[in-house]
Amino acid sequence: MADRNPLEDHHWYSVFSKGYKTKVITYSIQRAFQESLGTEEDYTDPKWPPYTAPPIIRTFSFPKFFRMYDLPFKRAAPLLFQELRSDKWNIDDKHYHNQFKQDLTPVGGLGFSGSLFFFTEDHSYIVKSVSRRFEYTFLYTQCIEAYGHYMLSNPSSLLCRMTDVLFCFDRHLGGVLGVSPSHYVVMENLLKEMDAEKGWVKWDLKPQKFFEPTRDLIPDQIKTQQAKSGLADAMEEDRIILTKKQKDELWALLKEDTEFLEEIETIDYSLLLGRFPISQNKDLKPSKFKHENWITGVTSANGKYIYRACIVDFLWNVNQLQAKITRTAGKLLPEQTVTTEPGRYRREFLSMVEEYIVVSEETGTSDSRLDS
Repeated sequence: MADRNPLEDHHWYSVFSKGYKTKVITYSIQRAFQESLGTEEDYTDPKWPPYTAPPIIRTFSFPKFFRMYDLPFKRAAPLLFQELRSDKWNIDDKHYHNQFKQDLTPVGGLGFSGSLFFFTEDHSYIVKSVSRRFEYTFLYTQCIEAYGHYMLSNPSSLLCRMTDVLFCFDRHLGGVLGVSPSHYVVMENLLKEMDAEKGWVKWDLKPQKFFEPTRDLIPDQIKTQQAKSGLADAMEEDRIILTKKQKDELWALLKEDTEFLEEIETIDYSLLLGRFPISQNKDLKPSKFKHENWITGVTSANGKYIYRACIVDFLWNVNQLQAKITRTAGKLLPEQTVTTEPGRYRREFLSMVEEYIVVSEETGTSDSRLDS
């Protein structure tokens, strides 16, 4: 963590600077990791339970209200996430906390709206803001507890590994103006070594059979690059080349995970898939690990590539008010990923993944769709 407090080293007009905003927000995030987690007996405040999500109780203090970016974040369900990190995912606690003693790097620059993303020092973790009320309401009222129990019982799950959640329920000026998020999720970065020059490719896959207004109504010639980047990917001619055993193992995980997501009534999630050629990334071969899995990497059946995958963005719960409004308004249009029902979304999601998989029992064989 930087020695100099950015709050003590600025001019009044710095508040309008993106650089100042970045420094103060990252300083606030880092500060949350300085406090020792302690034991269950140390948590006497009912507003900050150790194993469950905090109750959403908004507080107001006149002096605190004028905070713009400097927020007193706390870690939600801190001992639950510590148990997941240490006991289920074998994350080294010292390395993890050291990541938050170094500068955080904003991804794609910081504007004054939208979600904020930061990489930790070695890109092992992503810190993402959760700014939409219906998403963080679902996160605290249902998701954290359900997710925690599920992941404790299913440590090999393909759901992205949330390692911490930071919250601040104090009303503050930055929140009113929409320039300073009050909630962040820390996630393990599945593709931390990603390097396009070494042949890495990634896809953010959602079912393509649903109607997508930006994709389906606006001609490609007039779409902005920002609009295109917001669309879910399609694999086009590429395919995931697996052995039958690999496919069966993947399918079992996907069926179980999506059944859980259907039970908590969430939709619009996607499969984050990364692929890199072994020939250009020999130091990342899964053989260096105890066994292959979709987090450390699975070798393609043709022996050319390594795949990594996880399910991300599962905070769109159909019972939240904004989701209900979106679904009602969306009835004027064909069915979309944000207006469908959880069961149907799950079926289309699994169908999409199955379509992208090609089974090949012979290792070393080639598939032209992957050789492009």
